[in-house]
Amino acid sequence: MSEEDSPYGTPQRLKVAALAMSLLYFGGLLIIVVSAPTLPIPDFPGECPENSQNCSRIADQPYRATGENGIPINGTEEEVLDAIVGWIEDEPRTVMRTDGSEDGLVHAVFRSFVWRFPDDLLVQVDCVEGQVLVQVHSESRLGASDLMVNDERVLKLNDHLDSTTWSGDGCS
Repeated sequence: MSEEDSPYGTPQRLKVAALAMSLLYFGGLLIIVVSAPTLPIPDFPGECPENSQNCSRIADQPYRATGENGIPINGTEEEVLDAIVGWIEDEPRTVMRTDGSEDGLVHAVFRSFVWRFPDDLLVQVDCVEGQVLVQVHSESRLGASDLMVNDERVLKLNDHLDSTTWSGDGCS
């Protein structure tokens, strides 16, 4: 079979097609990066946008996830923050923006596999009545739907915290 009879076309056409697909992909990535820059988030968000399909939280004004107002933990703030930061660092395609050491606010950016869409995960750790209260908020920066990725992320962190053994020392 000659090259002209090949069902895949000539080598020149294949090169052009591969170049066009690469340009489309990298152009799409550039558009995503430009339209969703990583900006500092100074405070824990108060709520998810109304009827949002790209946000999930376990906190005041819970949305999707477990419907709870927070995750109470009988341990110290330091050990809880260490567990949260460790879990985030074990997740793929994740960048830690703040580790909570200054004000108890952890901010990490998760990126999707193919298109690298950014999702912000914020975790607030506070001492409330002798227990550590963890509040979690995960939200996509772009799009109308996250295909339940943020909900799964919040529930996965919740499961991680539930399965961790704590010192029982409490906080002050």
